Amino acid sequence: MFVNRRRELEILKSAYDSLKKGHRVNLAIIGPRRIGKTELLLKFKESTNGVIPYLNLQRVGTIESFVFAYLRELLYELGKADAIEVERSKLLDWDDLLILAAKLGVENEAKAIKTGDMGVLFELQEDILEKLGQKAVFILDEFQEVRNISSFLELMRAVTEKQENIAYFISGSAVRMMEEILSAEKPFFGQFRRIYLTGLPKEDTFILARAIFENAEIEYSNSALEALYKLTSGHPFYIHAVCRRLIEEGFEKVSKREVEYAFLTELLMESGDIYMHLDYVFNESLSRAYRGPVHREILLILAREEGLKLSEVAKRLGKPSGEVSNYLKFLLRTDLITRENGRYYFTDKLMRFWLAKTYLGITEFELRREKLREELIRELEEKFLKAKIELGLTGEAWVRERLREIIGLDFKPYRRGEIEFDGVAFRERPCVLEVRWRGRPTTYKDVEAFVKKVKSEFGEGDMYFFSKTGFTKNALEACKKLGVKILTEQDLK
Repeated sequence: MFVNRRRELEILKSAYDSLKKGHRVNLAIIGPRRIGKTELLLKFKESTNGVIPYLNLQRVGTIESFVFAYLRELLYELGKADAIEVERSKLLDWDDLLILAAKLGVENEAKAIKTGDMGVLFELQEDILEKLGQKAVFILDEFQEVRNISSFLELMRAVTEKQENIAYFISGSAVRMMEEILSAEKPFFGQFRRIYLTGLPKEDTFILARAIFENAEIEYSNSALEALYKLTSGHPFYIHAVCRRLIEEGFEKVSKREVEYAFLTELLMESGDIYMHLDYVFNESLSRAYRGPVHREILLILAREEGLKLSEVAKRLGKPSGEVSNYLKFLLRTDLITRENGRYYFTDKLMRFWLAKTYLGITEFELRREKLREELIRELEEKFLKAKIELGLTGEAWVRERLREIIGLDFKPYRRGEIEFDGVAFRERPCVLEVRWRGRPTTYKDVEAFVKKVKSEFGEGDMYFFSKTGFTKNALEACKKLGVKILTEQDLK
């Protein structure tokens, strides 16, 4: 069921409309696994009349297979647009593609692509679209997989940058990898507008849950819906998993108590969909580790005791800080952990809870004890789900929390390589936050340096500068001149 994402869907449709009017807009859809990226892209494809090929790059292993699969999807969509009856399942080899290309009148271009390389493919797709009078949006799902294809980014950017008939919607689940691909040091910097997908808001979580319950003829209380939203944070996959568990357990009416039981069962039992999802993400993220056992041990340490400094992690491992620093640098690239004020935390608090509890070996029999469930829920809510807010209500975390409540922007700490920001949120374009909590008043040079760093990382964006000790006169003038929104403690009270 497609819920919410209406704003994002309109952005996709608007970008396609812009392409047809001669203004190309490339989009990058970024978010954790199972958050709804592919569903959003396929909903756009389904609800939009046009040439919209789709390719999941996880299914493409070599340059040769990419070229074939890419051209197959493009020609198939062009064939549909030209009312040529063709089944994708019958486009099995190059002979099949050449027959379809001949029907479209682009056989010579297809033959050149067959005997050429990826560069020829990207060059001649423009000629094909021009000859057929079409504009296309090509969806490339799981785009981070291109890192496994040598020189892919450089070649694609060099050829497609100035093409007018095709735009790209890319998506990726490896958030830090996607941010690295789109960073200032890479060919695609400034070429894609980013859309970050997070969990559903409360009202849409309720809509989705109500639809599932009512379809199964299950009664529900408002407290059940509130608990479902609180425990899942609006993650659509988790919502579906908990609701399915309640249906399978045979409940005719569900309250907060039944939701908590179903959630813990899904999370902590090996048969649970949430368990299997987190297990996959955890092991897939570590699969690229060159010292897997050590990385796993570090994560277990942080699962038990989050917010440790490098020296504290090293002490618990019994290894030198320099060696452990390298392990942590790797883990920071996996999306499993983040660093804030020199301390290390799990990015996903539910992942931390899952890891800490599943290694204790809780059984399904034990989970049926109501007292244990109550203890687990209390610990989850008080120690894990609130942990992000409790990092410090007297500094950057307090500013981010207040901005989330006041203007609805969910700023998150941002780090890529040596670049760090106190907070970054994404709407139509990046929103970047600088927080000065202590020390002297903010100066002109402070503002100028912040603006320069934002432009080097994102190209453009909305800029917010909080200074607890105020701004100098020149700094205020600089903010006005450079388009920086000034924030004071009084503004956030």
